[in-house]
Amino acid sequence: MKTLRTALALLVATWGLAGCLSNEATEVSQDGFTFAVAVTGDTAVARNYHTGRLNFAKLEEAARAAIETASGCAVRTLVKRGEINTFDATLNCAG
Repeated sequence: MKTLRTALALLVATWGLAGCLSNEATEVSQDGFTFAVAVTGDTAVARNYHTGRLNFAKLEEAARAAIETASGCAVRTLVKRGEINTFDATLNCAG
C-alpha cells in the first residue's frame, strides 16, 4: 500500500512539474495579474506568481477571465489548488 501511495505521489508531482515547465502555457494579463495559462482539451491550469497580500476574490475573477481569454471557452468549474495562486478549470467549449 505504501508503494502505491509513493508511486501516486510521484506521478502527481511529475504531472505538476510538467505543467510548470511546459512551453505550451500562454501568458495572459488580466486586471493587474499575469497568469501562465495551459490549456489541454477541456481543462486548463492558470498560475499566477504574484506574492504578497491579495484580494482572493479579485485573483479568482482574474484567473477565470485569463483562462477564458487563453482558451476561447467558458469556464465551467474553477478550483484553487493547495499551491499558491494555481487554479484548475474545466471548460465548456461550444462547437
